Amino acid sequence: MPYIQQNRIGNIYTVSPKKSTKNGNLHIVPGDFWLNSFSDILNVGTDVIAGSGLYRFILPNLITEESQGKNNIEYDYVLIDLPPSFNTLVRSSLYCSDYFLVPCTPDLFSSYCVGLIGEMLPLFIQDWEQGKARYLHSNPTDALIGSLGKPQFGGWIFNNFDTRRQNGKKKMVAADAVHHEAIKVAVRDELIAELKKITYYSPIPSFADEEQVAGIEDINVMASDSLYQNIPLRYLSNVRPTGALRGRGSWAQNQLDLMDEMSIEYDNLAKHIVTHFGNGLNL
Repeated sequence: MPYIQQNRIGNIYTVSPKKSTKNGNLHIVPGDFWLNSFSDILNVGTDVIAGSGLYRFILPNLITEESQGKNNIEYDYVLIDLPPSFNTLVRSSLYCSDYFLVPCTPDLFSSYCVGLIGEMLPLFIQDWEQGKARYLHSNPTDALIGSLGKPQFGGWIFNNFDTRRQNGKKKMVAADAVHHEAIKVAVRDELIAELKKITYYSPIPSFADEEQVAGIEDINVMASDSLYQNIPLRYLSNVRPTGALRGRGSWAQNQLDLMDEMSIEYDNLAKHIVTHFGNGLNL
């Protein structure tokens, strides 16, 4: 448990994916149950606002530094997968991130949560700025703390929607299209508009607007099979489906086509990150 106990830093564990990457290196830092214990000891009032425990709230950054040293590598990107909540671990990751992406699904909960981000993030930043000012008053040479707490909105992703073919062309089903439009409005009016009120830095980069940066269709059993076999969707067509999940010995042609289409969409998302985010810690 790094940085929980003063006399012990702890060990950082990284693993490589089952399917080797063709370009570069990919290291995975698995989550652990101790993160729940760690979140219980984090205190916004004492650690953040009072400025006495800011380093507890930059754990993702510290883990990254330790992992780079252990693996003798400098990462171009650090991607953090977080739950849809506003607990202390999410706050910690936001403070460490250069950008954040918002995954949404076709339901009312997503548009509601988009509005919550617009409401809560300015408060998170206000707390950080108060604590940072107090901390830097006593530690004026600490460049790391001064560089953090500036997450920018990098876009939103529409996940798990359904399509139907009309006249040979794919179209989003009507119910999902309604939710898609509601999320766009929430991003424009409740997220971007509210984040622009932050005065400590510019939280909305020039490339960000209410349009989605990627659309990932509902891939149904392929998603569970990808997780079960620990194989990325791009390579899933090269292996036989799991009998217990699929119930048959081969993939249907429409499933193979969807795998190819979604692989292209994931590539487009990666290009968005590479083009706009630069190098850094990204949520």
